[in-house]
Amino acid sequence: MYEREQIEQQRYGRNKDTIINHAYIESGQYRNKFDRISDDKELNRLVYQTAKNVLKHRSGTLFEDMYWIDIDSKIIIASETNQKAECRVQYSSATLKAIRKYKNLLVLHTHPYSMPPSIRDFNSNINNGYQISLVCCHDGRVFMYQSNRRVVELLYKGTVAKYKKMGYDDFEAQWRALMEYQKKGDIIFKEV
Repeated sequence: MYEREQIEQQRYGRNKDTIINHAYIESGQYRNKFDRISDDKELNRLVYQTAKNVLKHRSGTLFEDMYWIDIDSKIIIASETNQKAECRVQYSSATLKAIRKYKNLLVLHTHPYSMPPSIRDFNSNINNGYQISLVCCHDGRVFMYQSNRRVVELLYKGTVAKYKKMGYDDFEAQWRALMEYQKKGDIIFKEV
């Protein structure tokens, strides 16, 4: 049945490399990851439900969704779910207006290729003052991250290139570069 579903998805222009494992996303194992987000069970439950929804919505595509949750009231205050560019999120004016009103935000977005947070993600975190930032990957990984300072993107790309030159694949090169910046105190991140 799964193979037939993959063939069906491909017929409709879907990207087979970004199809989520629905059984895993619905599992207790995946649900438990969200218990580590905060000490607030209600907030964790909302984040888990939002993560499941965005992954199901973007399964089989290269588009990302993004949600902003006010941590204090535990309500979704903005979302971007109709992106036109692949592998990125552009904030609408309505989203920018909404997020300026809140000081205690959790932001969650998807990564179709299941990569760790990008340096642009970290810089967005510091620029917008997000308290908690999450990347929900199509392979079921979840990354939590924060920024202590803005990182120069060109320098970061050079660090990634250094690791790629050493023979590491894209994921491992980015992971090692992020670890290097974390050791310097520029960023904080972990897989939950």
